[in-house]
Amino acid sequence: MIKAVLLDLDETLLKNPPSQFVKTYVSKLVYYLQQHFPHIESAVFLDSIYQSTKSTIENQDALRFNADVFYDEITTQTNLTRSDITPIIQNFLQEIYPTFRDLTQVIPTAKPLVEWLLAHNYAVAIATNPLFPHQATIQRVQWAGIHVDKVWFISSLDNTHFTKPHAAYYEEILSRLGFEPDEAIMIGDDWENDIVPAANAGLNTYWVNPIGASHPLTDTIVVNGIGTLEDLWQAITKENWLEFLSPNPLTSQQIIPRYLGNIAALHGLTYEIPEHFWHQHPDPNEWSPLEIVVHLLESECQVQRPRLEVILAEENPFLVNPPTPPAPYRTDLNGVDGHSVVRQFAAERLKTISLLEGLKDDQWIRSARHSVFGPTNLLEMAAFTARHDRLHINQLCQTLGKCL
Repeated sequence: MIKAVLLDLDETLLKNPPSQFVKTYVSKLVYYLQQHFPHIESAVFLDSIYQSTKSTIENQDALRFNADVFYDEITTQTNLTRSDITPIIQNFLQEIYPTFRDLTQVIPTAKPLVEWLLAHNYAVAIATNPLFPHQATIQRVQWAGIHVDKVWFISSLDNTHFTKPHAAYYEEILSRLGFEPDEAIMIGDDWENDIVPAANAGLNTYWVNPIGASHPLTDTIVVNGIGTLEDLWQAITKENWLEFLSPNPLTSQQIIPRYLGNIAALHGLTYEIPEHFWHQHPDPNEWSPLEIVVHLLESECQVQRPRLEVILAEENPFLVNPPTPPAPYRTDLNGVDGHSVVRQFAAERLKTISLLEGLKDDQWIRSARHSVFGPTNLLEMAAFTARHDRLHINQLCQTLGKCL
């Protein structure tokens, strides 16, 4: 059952030809930067922006925000500090960027579609390629006529760790939203950036395609719907199309992006937690944020990876359910740093990823018996590990909300 709807922005919800918009954006930004730093040639700024964007797209570090990758590269190229350049870019986004609205056009169906989805209790996220700062992305969402405060999540350079076309980008958003890929659909116009990676992650997909455009369909990618945004609007509102979508099958290629997306989502939720929040219990019967991340770390080391190792090493092993973790307040965590625990969890998860990388098809279906789940295999248990992550990431999200 579809519960979350991810929507691309440019050329999906907002008419905005990418080549013209990006060319204008970059040229105006380079000119603006050069005016503030006249000792640096325009060519240096131009090259640094393209190199920084390239590095951001290539990044696969789930503990580095896209903005960190982008600004680390641009400061290296220009010999400026981040504190030098970020205020200037923020001023540019306030003073110059709003004039770019004239390059865009409202798509009439966009606003009513989003409002209908929200009114019918779908979680709506704007899943635009996060290569622009948050301030710039918010403006474009507003140009599309969409109330930014009503949608659940808007991806940007500042709040995500991956970009399109990586499947982990979609997994990070879903982990932040608290849903599984088979509960979500991606709607977008770009076949390579929107449809292929989302389908590879296990989402349903709708390809927003102009009438008469060619369809680069392949045997490996199954798209659930093709048409204009108006076609989709009619299908959803008149035919209840979303209610008839079936979950996509679980595949081995979904696992590693899901693991990386979960690391990124956990880091995104915790990187700015104030120190006193780590030990807060919103309810006496609920774990604190620190207890949640400690449980994730201990489970990874003592349960999740060892279980997968046993399945790979033994023939049809019997897997017992792990013991119940300690209740709230039962573990002495004085002196334990939550941010350090998150980094340790990421390091341990990378070991698990290393274990699974390069497995052959027959290894993914190695059988096992579980005391609760019954007959299972490596792929199913690897997917259960990701679901276990999301259960506690969602718990953490709710806990932090209660702590505020």
